[in-house]
Amino acid sequence: MNIKELANVLGLSIATVSRALNSHPEVSAKTQQRVLEAAQQYGYFPNAAGRNLRKGKANTVALLLPPGDRDNFYTASFFMRVANELQRTLRQHDIDTILHLALDAEDEKIWLQKMIEQHKADAVILTNTTLHDPRIEFLHHHQFPFATLGRSHSLEGHFNWVDLDFATVAATAVEQGLLKGHKNFGLVTLGNQSAQGEIFAAAWRKALAEKALVLNESAIYYGDISEATGYEAMQHFQQLATPPDYVIFLSDLQLLGATLYTQHHQVTIPFFAGVFSSDMSSLLPEKPTGFDIPFAVLGQDLARATLNAMQQQPPVQSLPTLKLITGREHTLP
Repeated sequence: MNIKELANVLGLSIATVSRALNSHPEVSAKTQQRVLEAAQQYGYFPNAAGRNLRKGKANTVALLLPPGDRDNFYTASFFMRVANELQRTLRQHDIDTILHLALDAEDEKIWLQKMIEQHKADAVILTNTTLHDPRIEFLHHHQFPFATLGRSHSLEGHFNWVDLDFATVAATAVEQGLLKGHKNFGLVTLGNQSAQGEIFAAAWRKALAEKALVLNESAIYYGDISEATGYEAMQHFQQLATPPDYVIFLSDLQLLGATLYTQHHQVTIPFFAGVFSSDMSSLLPEKPTGFDIPFAVLGQDLARATLNAMQQQPPVQSLPTLKLITGREHTLP
């Protein structure tokens, strides 16, 4: 049965039936009840897509993955784990999650414009945030709800975000190196104006200064989250007059490439994995030390931040607690 047939059965206009089904204040409570009972009796279900269009809602949140123009495909495992709990939490509010992968930065910009113009989603979650992120300014200017996985200086950080506590990771990594008797530290972090990469580097510098250790800016390597970056970082460090005797990585994926370099060149240097975004590094003969990410908490907090943005409440921020793991064993079956 369609709405026209339901209206005929009730002897009402299609407009009155539609208003009654949407609890319009111009329709009396008695008529609304009559329409709802008839709809249930005759098995009429309003078209959800049409109803949402009239209300201006898509009941959808878009998770914008990093563009696939560099080595960002390596982070797929990380985002799938976050998206799993994000979807589980949003589903409780009758909201679905869609994942979008842009081809490059320009394609991402065009997609964001279309999303706002065509209202393809009710909110968007940005990833791969930068120190000054034009996407944040763009969405704020258009008053479109958003949250981010990662911080930024844009809007002075006054927006909904969730991030990993990279400052604690870097400080703990320096402590671990000192406990093992190392004095010459190298750091592999993220470049391209990555907010997370800069937070990591700043915390590393601060930890060295607090321990009165020599700071060598040449011992910082900026790259991507990939094996290639780890390999290239080791090449760079070995060309220094005094190579580091302990290397700290932002991600365990970078550590994989560095390990390959040490095997090829028969170099022995202890590593600190940073955060474990996959299980791959735990399969190495030398079990790495680093921080486990609470993916479930990260996804839940990101869902709450997004809902908060949609409800236009004061911004909330979150840094889920990380767990230090020494000699991490793999979790694969």
